[in-house]
Amino acid sequence: MAKEFSIPFVAFFGRTYEEYLAMFSLDESSLRGRSILDCPSGPDSFVAEGSKHSLNVIGCDPMYAMPIEQTLKIGKDHIDECIAQIEQAPDNFDIRDMKKFRKDKYDALESFTNDYPSGKGTRYFGASLPNLPFGDRQFDLVLSSHFLFCYSSVEDGGMMQGNIFDLDFHLKCITELARVTRSELRMTPTHSMQAPPRRHPYLDASTKHLESLGFAVTIEPSDYDDGFAPFVEILVGKR
Repeated sequence: MAKEFSIPFVAFFGRTYEEYLAMFSLDESSLRGRSILDCPSGPDSFVAEGSKHSLNVIGCDPMYAMPIEQTLKIGKDHIDECIAQIEQAPDNFDIRDMKKFRKDKYDALESFTNDYPSGKGTRYFGASLPNLPFGDRQFDLVLSSHFLFCYSSVEDGGMMQGNIFDLDFHLKCITELARVTRSELRMTPTHSMQAPPRRHPYLDASTKHLESLGFAVTIEPSDYDDGFAPFVEILVGKR
């Protein structure tokens, strides 16, 4: 029987700029000239590197309300703890290169840490779903990864002990993400965090809810290696 994979907190655990492009099946040229929100953004390098590449990108995360020294310590602690948990649940994950996976997380954290002090309040905003401090349809493209679906309860296919982020919470968050989206919303992953790999039980209800808000929804493949092939997919909603 596969070992249950769970963590008792929402991890402050980021991805690199290159991981973001792969994760969401995007290329840099498709992002130019668009206003972009990454929510929740975590200690990723997408905002930092995107800004260096002249992209108009904003990150939003509840952890951004904390001092930089504290976010850095929490980021390092969460990387180590999460990877330790991943390594103890080999039936749940099939990551081809764990050494690179770990390095990418630390590289993302370093890039974020270097950029955050100068970008706080302009590129980085402290707020949490389902209440965002942005206007209706403010962003051309909204990206949301590794919070929704991931942190549903273990029983519902997520990795959280307890049911604080239940289906009702997910639908409220999707409503808020849709509210600030002008044209396109992308969410990933859409799979369960428990073995065997499969689509998340909330996916159908979430898709129907987004359609009810006026979006045409598709499920598209992603080339990102997060250890859950063949269910590494993206929920794409377009107005």
